[in-house]
Amino acid sequence: MFDSTRQVGEGSKGDGGMIRTSYEVRSGKRRISLQRASTAREAIIEYLRSMGCRDEEMSTLGTDAISWNGTVYRAVVITSE
Repeated sequence: MFDSTRQVGEGSKGDGGMIRTSYEVRSGKRRISLQRASTAREAIIEYLRSMGCRDEEMSTLGTDAISWNGTVYRAVVITSE
C-alpha cells in the first residue's frame, strides 16, 4: 500500500544501496522513536508496524505525516550540530 521513494540526504548506505537516514518519529512535540529509513514516511510506517498497525489502518497526511487511531505521527531528520 505504501510506496517509499528514495531520498538523497545525510545518512549511510544500507542494504540494496538505499541511503538510510536517522529520523525521530514524533507524536505532537514528544519523540517516541528513533528510526533509520530511506524516507520520513518509511520511518513512520516501520514504527507503526512495530506497534501492530496494519497498512490499511494508516492514513497518509503528507510526506512526513501519517495518522493512525486518531493520532498524527511525524518524522524529522536528526541533524548533527
